[in-house]
Amino acid sequence: MNSDGLDSTEQVPVLFIGGVGRSGSTLVERLLDQVPGVHALGETHHLWERGPVDDQLCGCSEEFSRCETWQAIGREAFGGWDQVDLDRVIYLRHSVDRTRRVPELLKPGSARDDVVEYASILSRLYRGAQRATGATVLVDSSKNLSTAAVLRHVEGISLNIAHVVRDSRGVANSWTRKVKRPEVGDDAYMPTYHPAYSAVRWLTDNLGFEVLSRMGASLITKRYEDILRDPERHLRELLDMTPLANADLSFLTGGTVHLTHPVHSVSGNPMRFKSGDLELRLDDGWATELDPKLSTMVAAMTSPLLLRYRYSLRPDPVNRDPGSGSDG
Repeated sequence: MNSDGLDSTEQVPVLFIGGVGRSGSTLVERLLDQVPGVHALGETHHLWERGPVDDQLCGCSEEFSRCETWQAIGREAFGGWDQVDLDRVIYLRHSVDRTRRVPELLKPGSARDDVVEYASILSRLYRGAQRATGATVLVDSSKNLSTAAVLRHVEGISLNIAHVVRDSRGVANSWTRKVKRPEVGDDAYMPTYHPAYSAVRWLTDNLGFEVLSRMGASLITKRYEDILRDPERHLRELLDMTPLANADLSFLTGGTVHLTHPVHSVSGNPMRFKSGDLELRLDDGWATELDPKLSTMVAAMTSPLLLRYRYSLRPDPVNRDPGSGSDG
């Protein structure tokens, strides 16, 4: 037995959604959370500040301090959120979960003390979340390559990675839009970025997940566009990585997902607050919204991986082999 009372041989299945922001991770999270036996935590990368410190809204629309699920997780993991040294955890998160430390985090061998300490906190979090929710599989939609690298040091979890990619021009266009953050207030918006910056992030982050795959990580790559075309098939292939390979997907009917319950997620796209029936519709607005010169620039900057993921370099949303997934 270890310090949290669990058999150290028990492994908590964690499905990590990785990729670049605005690539569809929140949609994939919502789909997975509807599966019986799955509990989505949201972007745990931001948990400590946006949850117990800032008391922002959970995906269930309750403040973090009033969400019974998150309070139960806190009790199971730490004896209550008031028992957590948040200043220390936030310091560790900013110190360890950093892009510049990815090479170190991916290097085999002993980890530095701060990595071990932060990883042990995450281990308690996941174990507590599984106990509090009764879930078979936990979903973490933090997306960041650095977070995925940190999780390789977390004991007591079985880590699988769903690498979600989207056409780089769609990502770049999405980051130019003003998107409200309802969990903060009416006047709060998510950041916006120039397409050149988005292109660089798209290329480097996705390349990082390619490297992670080649290092032996349990990873599958899925195109956002393919998931929307055939959600049941691609969701099933993601679940094949978990103990829930034969789960009931009756909440999916054609191109509609029936959101039967709210998601208890911290941070993420505002879509996490949606309820009821959600039509799965491809957002290809970049073809008309993004300046043609900027579209060409983004395509040129990201062309090596665009072609690898079977996207067309033409200035339109038509892409190759439209019915298939991109498993890697």
